[in-house]
Amino acid sequence: MKPALKIRILIALLVVVCSVNAQTYRLEVGYNNPVRTGTGISSTFFNGIQLGGTAEFDLKNQFSLLTGVLYNFVYSDKIQKFPNLNQVTYVSYGHFLNIPLHVTYTYPFSKSLKAFGYAGPNINIGLYQTVNTTSDVSYIPSKFSDLYKDAVLNRLNFQLGVGAGVQWKKYQLKGGYDFGINNLNRLSTGSMTQNGWSVTLGINF
Repeated sequence: MKPALKIRILIALLVVVCSVNAQTYRLEVGYNNPVRTGTGISSTFFNGIQLGGTAEFDLKNQFSLLTGVLYNFVYSDKIQKFPNLNQVTYVSYGHFLNIPLHVTYTYPFSKSLKAFGYAGPNINIGLYQTVNTTSDVSYIPSKFSDLYKDAVLNRLNFQLGVGAGVQWKKYQLKGGYDFGINNLNRLSTGSMTQNGWSVTLGINF
């Protein structure tokens, strides 16, 4: 089975499960700041937005399980400088999906105001990412690359996330950090992981 088909089936099953059993549905929008770093590789910082829906399942003793699908669009503009005023510019655009599976503990201060913390895995799925390299260095060519099509990056990024936030009535504000745990680099140039933090505003519906 092709990887793209597996991803579509996974997302479809997740949507079906969430629509049948969830107690709380939430629309989320926010800012994210992923970074790719590794051995022998210069770090690349991205800025981006994320938007999607989540579903929360009540467990016991103020614990709950949250999952959903969040679309991410990220952008990076990196300049690498060399002697004699030479430089290489890398402009990158990326599209990803996040599928969290977070266990959340909620502490209610009142009926309207609550604080919560969460932890758990996140599956980050790469959909499309390009890098446009512009170079005036002789041994680094200018080129356009599709990192998944050209077999540079693995599409699946398994992460562990932690975070916290507050909820007032139906509005929620949270921030968190995801730690990448698998190597994304498909080349022989060393290992690479993707981490990142995010700030998200959510509304129950």
